[in-house]
Amino acid sequence: MNRLDYMVQVEDLHASPELRARIAALAGEAKRPRRRFKPWMGVCAAVAVVVLGGAWLVTNVRMGGNAGGGGHDEASTFMSYAGPVFPLTLGEANDGITAERDITLDFAPWEPEWISNEEEAAALEGVSEAERQEALEQYNEWFTDGGYYRSYDHILVTDSYTLTNHSDTDQEVTVYYPFASILEEQSKYKPTLRLNGAELDTVLTVGSSGEMYSAGSWEDYKDLFSGGDYLETALAPLRDPASIPVIVYEFTDPYGPEGSEEVPNPSIRASMELDYDQTAVLSYGFQGGSFDREAGTMIQDFSIPEPGEADYGSTRCLVVLGEDVTGLTTGGYITGGTDPDTPILEDTGVTVKRYESDLDTIFRTILADALARRLDEDDQRYVGLDFETCYRVILERFYQSGLPENLSEWNGTGCIEDFISESFTMDRVSWVSAQVTVPAGGSVTVEASFAKAGSFDYTCAHTKNRGVYGYDLVTKLGSNLACTSQTATLEDRGLIEIVRQNFGFDLENGVKTVALDPAEEYYYLEVKRLTE
Repeated sequence: MNRLDYMVQVEDLHASPELRARIAALAGEAKRPRRRFKPWMGVCAAVAVVVLGGAWLVTNVRMGGNAGGGGHDEASTFMSYAGPVFPLTLGEANDGITAERDITLDFAPWEPEWISNEEEAAALEGVSEAERQEALEQYNEWFTDGGYYRSYDHILVTDSYTLTNHSDTDQEVTVYYPFASILEEQSKYKPTLRLNGAELDTVLTVGSSGEMYSAGSWEDYKDLFSGGDYLETALAPLRDPASIPVIVYEFTDPYGPEGSEEVPNPSIRASMELDYDQTAVLSYGFQGGSFDREAGTMIQDFSIPEPGEADYGSTRCLVVLGEDVTGLTTGGYITGGTDPDTPILEDTGVTVKRYESDLDTIFRTILADALARRLDEDDQRYVGLDFETCYRVILERFYQSGLPENLSEWNGTGCIEDFISESFTMDRVSWVSAQVTVPAGGSVTVEASFAKAGSFDYTCAHTKNRGVYGYDLVTKLGSNLACTSQTATLEDRGLIEIVRQNFGFDLENGVKTVALDPAEEYYYLEVKRLTE
């Protein structure tokens, strides 16, 4: 039997606490009291398991992307596209500096690593010994050989540039190294920069997603750069949100009876009147609503959280842009939604405070609440992200929506959680940058090293690319640096077979380093795990 005989989807043993809480909350919307998930229980089918020599191989895969976009020449169009490797660029073009580029694609993460069930159970954090033992028993049931082999679909990239100064004076330049990533994954894929082997302190600059939500091919990134000022736009300040007035209705201390079969989901509704051509109402902490433009009415609602639930004590508010709403009233109901026949719930209430503010103040307050909950849950996706970076991309997404000007086209309402979620999950290019001095008549080496996710088709899709991963690069897109030569080296480690490529690697004949044609914009490599 082959090493990789078959593949199935199973629950992720390490789903984030945030995701577990969200799933638990969704379960609770349907029926209360809510089921409490144990800390070690998985809820996300994001790990593929493969039989490997009688044991299991767990392969971490990147979920997301779409089926759109096109390839280049004979390159595939993958359902989940991870974006290309980009070239280094300078903050300002400098005719006196040239570069020689050497890039290495290393498949070391594909080497299977044995993980015992005891190791997995011992590594669990925030659990009792009884829960740890329960988890170990579950692992032993799932992985009967005492553990599993784990490998990854990403590779390690080392992108090295020898910068040569042809002038007779030292040149101090800012180097920017771009990388494709959604904001949530930047802690995994953000490059490290080194100068002559010494790690540099870097600054992160996050680019716009433009009109793109999810990239389907490298040409989507080419479109981002088509205006020629993508980096300049990312460095430029946004419109000052402090100049945009808002009216805030803040909802605190909601109370009501505990959930039961008779009261499956005790909820608060806020009803109001408004002119949909003159007003937009942004919600935060609300879960549903109804919107009648013709009648000029709106209802927003949320479930009353119980102590210990993820959203207990969180900020809830309605942010009004344009003219104020009128006739705002609140009431309790036995379940969520806005069905007019829903029975009213007695002994229920909430404190409502109205005040005037500006968009900058309220957005910062809301983002602080949203990020605090993520950080409290030790969500690794947000490691290394600072508040101002997150704030900028969310504010930018708000402006992209057409607000605050186009109130009449906005249909009256919007969810601030959507702005936040979209900002963190939209494909974009970001940069790490550092100051570098290139001596007169001399050279320095700037090296970027990072993990690079592979593009792939989903396991459940019966396509020609099942089990195929794609890795690609661009030679000059977005760069003002003159490269006199570019080479690529493949460290296959005996783990892969090449399915399609235009690099020119030849593993059978030992050709693992090739020169790249400067006239070729785009290179691709598609591989499968080598079977025995």
